[in-house]
Amino acid sequence: MATTDTLHSSNTSHLPSDKGKWMDLRNTYNLPRKLLFSCVGIVFLSLGIAVCQMGSVGVDPFTAMNMGFSGSLGVNFGTFQLIVNAVILVAIFFMDKWLIGLGTIINMVAVGYLIDFFKVPLSVLPAPDGNIIVMGIYLVAGTLLFTLGISSYLRTGMGVSPYDAIAPAIRSRFLPQVKYAYVRIGQDVLFLILAWIAGGPLGLFTLIAAFCAGPLIAMWDKIFSKPVYTKLRVLDELEIAREFS
Repeated sequence: MATTDTLHSSNTSHLPSDKGKWMDLRNTYNLPRKLLFSCVGIVFLSLGIAVCQMGSVGVDPFTAMNMGFSGSLGVNFGTFQLIVNAVILVAIFFMDKWLIGLGTIINMVAVGYLIDFFKVPLSVLPAPDGNIIVMGIYLVAGTLLFTLGISSYLRTGMGVSPYDAIAPAIRSRFLPQVKYAYVRIGQDVLFLILAWIAGGPLGLFTLIAAFCAGPLIAMWDKIFSKPVYTKLRVLDELEIAREFS
């Protein structure tokens, strides 16, 4: 999922918008590399969330809500998040299917299970046990991985997560007169409240992920995604101009 401040910007090129053939994978430029970097980005994003959870500094609001409710219900977190994502995806399909891309499906299925997967190797690292310095290290490392992951998968132009499609879908269908920023803020605040009610792991990273990660994503766009995607021809010239305008 991307962050509020990133999606508030005027650059919404990461949302599939060309009204040609929906999910036209046959005519997608360099589809294998787009899929590869979408997957790489989702792995980094998930690892970043898992690192922050390990460091007891919170997770993003959507993940926190799903962790809280899945724990209360005794359901595997990855499975619970997949179910919630699937419900959201169905709603988005009927409101505005053009927001959905192949990257949306990959994100929907993979993130929850990857977070669960990374808990095992990360368990060998020292627990923070309330140590502010250790928690700070986890926070910095997790935030950098999280924002690198968002930049990597978002700039492939293969679609956003189901969560990130909620606000644009609601605005286009029901609230066209309301600025997108206000709709997105309302969404993030709602999920923060739900995460708190669910007893999910909230912390400083929760606020960073929801409201403050934009500059770091822009940094990764500049030093990683744009030069790599240009050199490896992940995107064509028009896509480079659109994604990094």
